[in-house]
Amino acid sequence: MWLGAVVLTVLLSSGGADPWWSNAVYYSVLVDSFKDMDGDGLGDLRGVTKQLSYVRALGADAVILSSISSKNMDCDEPGTMDFTNIDERYGNLDDFKSLVEKAKKLELKLVITLTMQTISSSSELFNLSAERKTGFEDKVIWKDGSPDDLPADVDGINWIWHEQRKAYYGSLRKEVVLNLCSESLLAMLSDAQCIWLKRGVSGILLHPDFPLDHECGVQLVNKMTVAAMSCSRTANVEAPLILVESSLGAEASSKYYGEGGVGANSVISYDLASPAKRPAASLALAVHASLLYPPQDMTPTWLTSKRNESRIATRYGSEMVDAIILLALALPGATIIQQGDELGAADTILEWAVTSKCWPNPTVPSAAPFPWDDSPTASFTSGEPWLPLAPNYRYANAKTEYANDLSHIGVLKVASAIKKSPAIGPHVEIQKLGDALAVLRWGGSGSLLVVSNLDRGKTEVPLSRIPGLPAEMTVAASSGGSSFSPSSHVNLEKILKLSPGETVLLVGPPRHCGGPGPVDKIASKLSEGWQKINKYFGSLT
Repeated sequence: MWLGAVVLTVLLSSGGADPWWSNAVYYSVLVDSFKDMDGDGLGDLRGVTKQLSYVRALGADAVILSSISSKNMDCDEPGTMDFTNIDERYGNLDDFKSLVEKAKKLELKLVITLTMQTISSSSELFNLSAERKTGFEDKVIWKDGSPDDLPADVDGINWIWHEQRKAYYGSLRKEVVLNLCSESLLAMLSDAQCIWLKRGVSGILLHPDFPLDHECGVQLVNKMTVAAMSCSRTANVEAPLILVESSLGAEASSKYYGEGGVGANSVISYDLASPAKRPAASLALAVHASLLYPPQDMTPTWLTSKRNESRIATRYGSEMVDAIILLALALPGATIIQQGDELGAADTILEWAVTSKCWPNPTVPSAAPFPWDDSPTASFTSGEPWLPLAPNYRYANAKTEYANDLSHIGVLKVASAIKKSPAIGPHVEIQKLGDALAVLRWGGSGSLLVVSNLDRGKTEVPLSRIPGLPAEMTVAASSGGSSFSPSSHVNLEKILKLSPGETVLLVGPPRHCGGPGPVDKIASKLSEGWQKINKYFGSLT
């Protein structure tokens, strides 16, 4: 069955060159876990700089850095201390400048994550707000009351009494909730954003969800976009990317795009990163919604795994790693590969941890240090890693995977290259065939078809039900253990048999849309109808 009889056109209507982010492949780096150069067990900026060539070799166009803003070193009062100062555990401004220079040499864009939802209760911002200093009074969420009258929790926000202010402040995961409706906070965040842009980043990742008033988050994104454009003109740098990550769903998060082009350039979709694996029909419907809600000429950015939540191999199983990567790269728009997903890396086991130090970010299983090889510390650090290595790192590591063209990395490299090929057209069609999901890209000088079995059992896929495809297509990449080897040919008139998780990326000549297809039949009937009407009225004269 077809899920939505619709052809989606995603080319920009301006006729000019597409901006770099419209079809980009991002690699999302958790600085804490990428590479440690000073031996303290925590990843740092120097480590990212040293291993940046690896990211480029994967076929990535840009790197999204996790937040490196200074955080409180007392985990009893966690959170960001300042928006623009770099946490000394990651390095300093000189280290960041070296990273920017290396990225430019490799022709990689840098995107920085700007924390904006919470801040530490030890920060100057919070203390000045508590003191009701001019310009700081409403930067934090405050609620009047008395110590004996505790307000009810709202969307996970609980309330803590502040004796000096004689009011309650909002708290989320032991951090202070910022007031995204505050104009003075907007000005501060816009200034911080401009500082990072002047330091050489090409984009900003924002998390503007505000549970107390969604519209405030929308307005904040719009105004920060305007401020970013103004900053880039003043600094004489390229127009920056404004990328939004939201958990509100396709319909609500589409408001972040704004009106008249004043808003986010793209909003990240969680469709491929849901906690539980979706069947083909459910995933197809979700993807359609993510494609249809944005304004014309806007497309979502597809994410393979959410940061701080389980990686593909852990949440779906290792047989689904290539499936998610291939689907993410086949869909129109940009793609974010979460660090470690290209290896099929699993989450770590926190019970194995041997240290209880206060680290900048939460100790979550998905933050396992990146395995560069199969040595005792995976060449991540010369010391003791801040978190235990993933249990499968002995074989799921960069050295082993990179040497194998049929590995997860090999699949990613091929799909990344094809994604940017001019042969891939502007149209996308999504179809459920049996228990498989098929994503077809067409309208260019070639066709691309990804077919993935999302069921737990084997499935048979009748590709001949997709009209206009060539009789034969070539396997460009396939999932690990697939019976379809790269460069082999597939007869589309025959049933395609796929095991659970098995996925193939097929390429071939352009789709042929001529002949008596559904549209032609409808047009023919309409023509016949008009001829009869004209004949009838002609007989009356």
